[in-house]
Amino acid sequence: MPDSRRGFTLIEVLVAMLVLSIPFVTLLVHENRGIDYAMRSKFYTTSTLLAGQRVAEVKTAVTPMGTGEAKGDFGVDYPGYTYRENLESTPLAGYYKYTLHIFWGGEKSVFENKFITYIAAN
Repeated sequence: MPDSRRGFTLIEVLVAMLVLSIPFVTLLVHENRGIDYAMRSKFYTTSTLLAGQRVAEVKTAVTPMGTGEAKGDFGVDYPGYTYRENLESTPLAGYYKYTLHIFWGGEKSVFENKFITYIAAN
């Protein structure tokens, strides 16, 4: 007499759930990685534009920045973005080495972009 009970055993259901969960977990990991890459891309793009703006401000300043280090932020338009800049003289008379660090989330953050350029004295 054939068994009239039909269906799956508990072991079969658990194995099926395990097999289906592996791709799902992989998709979640890739989704989180994609979000992280998007945040980093946004930071690098924004910090590069802000660096160009800051370098232009330093080059065209009415009162030139003295050599040394300074810190600041980019105002309410770019919350969380701060910078640390350093201007130092070079062996070539009339030229300065300008180093700019841009941070997002403070100086202890993993989001940092460093720019170095040389500026001629007016």
